[in-house]
Amino acid sequence: MKALKIVIIILVVLLAIILIPPLFMPSKLYVEQSMVMKAQPEVVYDQLNCLKNWEEWDVWHMDTTMEGYYEGPECGVGAKNIWKYKGKDDGGSQTIVESKENEYLKTMLDFQKMGTAESEIFLEKVDDGTKVTWNLKSESSYPIMRWINTVMVKPGVLASYEEGLINLNNLTANMKPKPKYSTSEVVITETEPMFALAIRSECKAEEISNVMGAAYGKIMEYAGKNGAQIAGAPMSIWYSWEGDKMVFDNVIPVDKKIKGSNDIKSITTYKGKVVKVTHTGDYESTQYSWGILENYIKENDLLEMNGDPWESYLTDPQSQPDPTKWVTELYWPIK
Repeated sequence: MKALKIVIIILVVLLAIILIPPLFMPSKLYVEQSMVMKAQPEVVYDQLNCLKNWEEWDVWHMDTTMEGYYEGPECGVGAKNIWKYKGKDDGGSQTIVESKENEYLKTMLDFQKMGTAESEIFLEKVDDGTKVTWNLKSESSYPIMRWINTVMVKPGVLASYEEGLINLNNLTANMKPKPKYSTSEVVITETEPMFALAIRSECKAEEISNVMGAAYGKIMEYAGKNGAQIAGAPMSIWYSWEGDKMVFDNVIPVDKKIKGSNDIKSITTYKGKVVKVTHTGDYESTQYSWGILENYIKENDLLEMNGDPWESYLTDPQSQPDPTKWVTELYWPIK
């Protein structure tokens, strides 16, 4: 009988130890870490908004006991990372459910048997760079999850967030913002010829803006003096862009054929089949759309060129000061 009383007392004490402390533990888990990054918000945001980029800095993505894959869009709302532990059925997922450019990111985490959580990352521009605040919120059911979240989860998340933010800072410290541009769907179409005036230029890449401006001004003045009207957007026909040397024609379409003079040539633009793409963004970032165009040509075996590629500048930078809204059409003649 005495032994039974001792067992009962031990059980009561154990139950008290298990059940009473959680009464004073938070009913919700909340973890937060902050750090000021050297990089600007747009640089940091690029690493956050694409879940695959997390492999470069997030501690959880470096766990060799897990293997993961991705679903949905590569970046932004709907992007999803799914993981499983090697040799086990359990795992989890993280999905971007809200994203505000350069300011905020919210993800939902599903840990399967361990429950769910939501995480937010706030970006605030400061004098030294970007203040990044990363939090995690989750329900803590009584009593077991309160014990687990308080004793195990919270310290672990705090440590991983701290290390992750350090890694993110090291990764982005010397990164430059990615150019903001978009590329339309590639199409195959036909172009009609136009009368035009052209000036051949040869210069370094950093000189292009001044060289083009001077050439277009000279052409427009010449066209006006000879009674011709401008009949289309300015163009550049590219002959060579190897290394630091660019060779190209500055071209402006006109409404009638007129004779050239000195360095101003009278030409007729290309007629025929082309591969075309529309680029929206500054002129420096057109290289990325040219790359997309070239890849399309290779993938579709359209390698036999039928002339020199050109750009057509549909936006006047003087009337549209925002470079992210400049529109340029890229053409590649094919047979």
